[in-house]
Amino acid sequence: MLAKHFAVLLTLTIALPHGTFADSLKSTAEARQLTDRVMQKVGEGNIESGLQLIKPYLVIPLAEFDVMVDRLKMQLPAMTQRFGKSIGHEFIREDKTGETLFRIVQIHRFERHPMRWVFYFYRSTDGWVLDSFKTDDEIIKLFPDG
Repeated sequence: MLAKHFAVLLTLTIALPHGTFADSLKSTAEARQLTDRVMQKVGEGNIESGLQLIKPYLVIPLAEFDVMVDRLKMQLPAMTQRFGKSIGHEFIREDKTGETLFRIVQIHRFERHPMRWVFYFYRSTDGWVLDSFKTDDEIIKLFPDG
């Protein structure tokens, strides 16, 4: 018997309007610190305040960001009903590809299941910006052969 698959997937990869620039981080260590702070809030069950921390570093229009936050807030009760209450977060790994791309993977821990959060950073001419991020329940992708 196959279990029902519950997936939440948010992927943001949208360019800024002409003339708009995101704030940047000086290093990959600062990017890691930022995602740790985000996931601390998310793990406490406060997704909105966690996401507000990344807002200055995202390279997407604010209206797109606000829509994404609203969607995730609406999905949180369904996640909580299915997976149990939020019990924290855990850093999984970070990867660098070339000199300009950096990825951080963390999980949002619920009582019965984790949600995967992946943050993609790009080294712009001014420093590291958050190019995109996504969250889903595809835990198999957390493993090397997934």
